[in-house]
Amino acid sequence: MRFHRWKASLAAGLLLWRGAAVAQDQTSESNVMSRDFTVGRPIFPHITGPYRPEKFVGPNLADSPSAPLTVRDGKLRLSLDQVIDAVVQNNLTLAAARYYPKMAQTDLLRARSGQSPRGVDVSTIPSVIFAGAQGGSILGTANGTGGSVSNAGGITGAASSVSVSPSGVFDPALRAAFSLDRTPSPLNTLVVAGVPSVTNKTWAASLAYVQAFSSGTSITFSYSYQEQNSTQLHLLFNPDYTPGFTATVSQQMLNGFGFKVNRALIEVAQNEQKIERESFRQQLITAIANAQNAYWDMIAAQQAVVAAEQAVKVAQQLEQNNRRELQVGLMAPLDVITAQSQVASAQRDLVIAQTNRQYAELELKSLLSKNLEEPYASVAVEATDVFPEPDNAALPKLEDAVAAANKNRPEIAVAEGNIKSQTDILPFLKNALLPTVNIFALFNTVGLYSAFSTSTLDMFQVKYPQFAFGVTINFPVHNRQTMADDIRARLELQQSKGALVRTQSSIHVEVQNALIAITQSRAQVAAARAAVRLAEQQLDAEQKKLTAGLSTSYNVILVQRDLFTAQVAEVQARDAYAKARVALDRAMGTVLETNKVSLDAALKGLSSH
Repeated sequence: MRFHRWKASLAAGLLLWRGAAVAQDQTSESNVMSRDFTVGRPIFPHITGPYRPEKFVGPNLADSPSAPLTVRDGKLRLSLDQVIDAVVQNNLTLAAARYYPKMAQTDLLRARSGQSPRGVDVSTIPSVIFAGAQGGSILGTANGTGGSVSNAGGITGAASSVSVSPSGVFDPALRAAFSLDRTPSPLNTLVVAGVPSVTNKTWAASLAYVQAFSSGTSITFSYSYQEQNSTQLHLLFNPDYTPGFTATVSQQMLNGFGFKVNRALIEVAQNEQKIERESFRQQLITAIANAQNAYWDMIAAQQAVVAAEQAVKVAQQLEQNNRRELQVGLMAPLDVITAQSQVASAQRDLVIAQTNRQYAELELKSLLSKNLEEPYASVAVEATDVFPEPDNAALPKLEDAVAAANKNRPEIAVAEGNIKSQTDILPFLKNALLPTVNIFALFNTVGLYSAFSTSTLDMFQVKYPQFAFGVTINFPVHNRQTMADDIRARLELQQSKGALVRTQSSIHVEVQNALIAITQSRAQVAAARAAVRLAEQQLDAEQKKLTAGLSTSYNVILVQRDLFTAQVAEVQARDAYAKARVALDRAMGTVLETNKVSLDAALKGLSSH
């Protein structure tokens, strides 16, 4: 009855564990971007958690339901704020870039275990890490087992040379082993064993705990048990039971000594978190700036269509007037033909403008939607915002704008982060040049008897203790590999510092160009507006002269073309001014602040408006 109850309890426990495991997997599938991968699955209460793979759903290729992409009356009406929201939530480039900070989190998780980070995207992992740690652990012998000595159960006692090496990583390891063995051995004497051949039957089990610490210290604890039957005649105990316990501790004194050295990987991985965050901010700034420029280009294309439609109407009106004048004998047939030619030219310009509008709408839709299926594929986009009006507000001084750019531009933060990673590894470089000096201590206790309880009691009572202390020293002659790694890493650091200066210089030029562009575009808008007013006045005067017989249809057509050209030039100038403002924000690194976009929300694919 008790056996059945125990069996039922075990089955219920397994079901509960399985349900918890499934629930944990399902949790890992929900909203990957909200997860913190710098912390792995805990060992408790689900002991199988660290040994099961994560499960993620496939990428979501549907537009966010909260993104403002609603088609009404056959049109997709969008303001600039709605465009920015849609880009943050739906842009595929940003969707891919969001994974890099998460990958960087796994590098920190890996570094906290004592292993080398792998590097992500724009994060530069100093090459010396892989040269010194061989892509694995910066610690000593990551897979070492420390030391273990046990001579109990032999025919004669034997002295031993004890050597304990650094072992393990920051994540502790439990190692268990079990073996069964039957060994027949022919002998060349009868004196010791009393028989010409000996057969030993042995089963053994062991359990060990290994861990290293960032101080350069490593410890091991191991318990072993052995039971042996033998056909020898002169044994004290047959079978014999041999339990044993061993504890070792080693401390690296030169190469591998100290927290700053052994935590260098963690420092690099922590820098990587900031670098990838800044890298995503750069991607976000680029995506928003591109979307803003596409929005203004679309407005420009739509207004160009309006201007072309107006030019067609004016040309058609001129043709109708000329036909009436021809009918009453006040105009020559050639004037009608000239007017018809102008109508055809205006209609051609209209087709070109409509095509450009379709291209501009398609470009914008590709930036703010994950797919261009219906209804977005063929729907027309209607902008609810208009071009910003040029104002006379004072622009920031060049020195202030450059200072803001040096503070805000993500490219500088990324370069400085990589330089910091290379600087943080310098203590390891200096330490790696030193010889290896390792001091260690070992304690071992065993038991031996024909009864398991007695032999175990002997072990716990430390009846046969062993104590060992020692030091191992390794001087690499010439030390050329480490010297080469040290020199290369320092050269890479100098190279990175030079690259930072080039980046700052390039940003200085970009800011200056943006200030020049916005100043010139203001003047261009004012000049273009004046040109449109003059062209309108000239057209009105030329049409009156034509009515009075003082001009020709050809002259009127020339003035109409000038007006259309002036209107298109005004649209282009206003488009250039709007994009110049975007360029200045981008050059100064203030795109997110200007448009009130939260980086934290964008990292999760959420709107911040």
